[in-house]
Amino acid sequence: MMNSYSMTQLAASVASAIGAEAPNKSAAPIPAVEHLVENTFGGKADRVLIYNPDCIGLWFWQKYTEMFLPVQYHTQLTVPVATVMPSVTPVCFGTMYTGAMPAVHGIQSYTKPVIKIDSLFDSLTRSGKKVALAAVEGSSMALIFQERNIDYFLLPYDNDVTEKALELIKDDQYDVIVVYNQEYDDMIHDFTPEAPGAMEAARHHIRDFGRLADAVDEYWTKHDTLLVWASDHGNHVDWDGHGNHGEYREEDINVVHFYGAIPHRD
Repeated sequence: MMNSYSMTQLAASVASAIGAEAPNKSAAPIPAVEHLVENTFGGKADRVLIYNPDCIGLWFWQKYTEMFLPVQYHTQLTVPVATVMPSVTPVCFGTMYTGAMPAVHGIQSYTKPVIKIDSLFDSLTRSGKKVALAAVEGSSMALIFQERNIDYFLLPYDNDVTEKALELIKDDQYDVIVVYNQEYDDMIHDFTPEAPGAMEAARHHIRDFGRLADAVDEYWTKHDTLLVWASDHGNHVDWDGHGNHGEYREEDINVVHFYGAIPHRD
């Protein structure tokens, strides 16, 4: 069974949360996210932190729920989401940040052209929000949303990206910070989704979300903040014994997103 919420709904959910215009081809927001924001803040968030760990599917969370304590500690809402086909990184992130299906945003295979249609990065800046994207250089997230009026921090690998994101949170100059990490996806392709190296990579992503959330808790005390954990797709073990994704199967399509609302304290 595929999840009923769609990856097309994230962009509008985030836009609604911070009181911004949604991308012009996006699907409707997820009502539960709107309710979380309204019920916690009595209005809109004024900061959003989105953490994008690549390739962590719903099945992985279901099997290793205890690992996710640092994520669940900082979030209140768990949302099962179905991604799109083909379930590969640039296609899925293209949909996540435009709110549109692949045939509309234009990436329908593992390619990394710059998306030309309206995206969350565009609608946020139109709405007066200052946005930072911290990502691994050469990754899908580093390439497909180029040419936007945002600040890019493209760095060699996950640790560098996370450290830069921690600096950005501390400096408190951005309304929205998007952080992309990829180690788990790299490891499942080299080995299997549950190989020791892959498991360690997943723990790194969970740990780093916790570190980012702790930094928000320390440095964004004047702000009402929405935290988002949003993976792009899941994975399965392929015929050659390695991890893979891209198929229309539950392990690849079903992911889980987490939302946390942190009210200001000052």
